[in-house]
Amino acid sequence: MSEIQTLGELGKVHLAAECYVIKDGKVLMFKKSDTASRFPGWWIGPGGRINHDEDALLGAVREIEEEAGIKVDLGDIKLKAVAFHHHLDRGEVWVSFVFLATIPEDQIESEEDIEGAGKSKWIPLTELMTMDKVFPPSKYYFDHVLNDKPGIMYTNIQWEKAELVKVLSQQVDTNG
Repeated sequence: MSEIQTLGELGKVHLAAECYVIKDGKVLMFKKSDTASRFPGWWIGPGGRINHDEDALLGAVREIEEEAGIKVDLGDIKLKAVAFHHHLDRGEVWVSFVFLATIPEDQIESEEDIEGAGKSKWIPLTELMTMDKVFPPSKYYFDHVLNDKPGIMYTNIQWEKAELVKVLSQQVDTNG
């Protein structure tokens, strides 16, 4: 029988918020800089670490504004997934709160190049589903999140060099 481990015993634990913003059939994505220390060159929804003085929701709203210059109202964002990503090759566990947001029709979209961090871009949903260099842990949730399926998805997944190794658990709570 294998020994039970806590997430902290698997590696350094990071709490993160990730958000997908949809407008007019397009999804706001963020391309990490090729020189980024974590996951360079990958496309991912705006997001990042949650600060000590905020919860996951406020972290997601802040990250969208920082990475894309877009303000999301709290009434226009909802939790769609809570994911444990154990990156075996990095000795890290990312606990990601994944959100879906919409913005008003009249809000001006931005495609800024964030100094040293990357660039945000609005990508048609149909193109995004077949695009190369979309971060596999993020792409794993696209069907549930981008199609706004009912409930909150919970997962615990192992990754090695951004490739799926094993899904330890996955379920959807439709009561949430």
